[in-house]
Amino acid sequence: MTDAKTIATYNASAKDYANHFSRSKPDQDLRRFIDAIPKGGRVLDWGCGPGNSAAMMQMAGLKAEAVDASEKMVELAGEKYGLNAKLACFADLDAVDYFDGIWANFSLLHAPRSHMARHLQAARKALKKGGVLHIGLKLGVGEQRDTLGRKYTYYQEDALRNLLQDAGFCITFTRKASMKGMTGIDEPFIIINANA
Repeated sequence: MTDAKTIATYNASAKDYANHFSRSKPDQDLRRFIDAIPKGGRVLDWGCGPGNSAAMMQMAGLKAEAVDASEKMVELAGEKYGLNAKLACFADLDAVDYFDGIWANFSLLHAPRSHMARHLQAARKALKKGGVLHIGLKLGVGEQRDTLGRKYTYYQEDALRNLLQDAGFCITFTRKASMKGMTGIDEPFIIINANA
């Protein structure tokens, strides 16, 4: 189930979000993901926001599909980058052996903890054998709203690793750091790449 208040926040701030996070070339994480996908491979930007990452994937020669639960983000992805983004929730993913990669960059952190295992299992099924999952989440404990009204689920590294392994993934890369988001607060995060 998608949190209505989180979606409303993204609908209201889609353009500000795009201005804050969009870039002209891939960062180290997106570059690593693109480089791990076969030439011309099919990828899913799962929680695409304004579509900046999916657009860069397409520019790199990948077949990018983009989905988001925010109507305004989907509209912006079309207007700004010409993407055929679709309105969808995490629970809508039902592909089987279809994608070479799934990019879930700070999107699944909005899913309730009780849903994470099944979302990761759905991602595993949707990926071809050896396909790449990129996941970025905020580090911490519990679930709470930020000052903008967005609901987050925080994870510890060990718990996230266990969830990924239980879903059938083999972890290949981990990176931890911190960054300032739209709230201006410096927050720790984790990036994990894993193969199906």
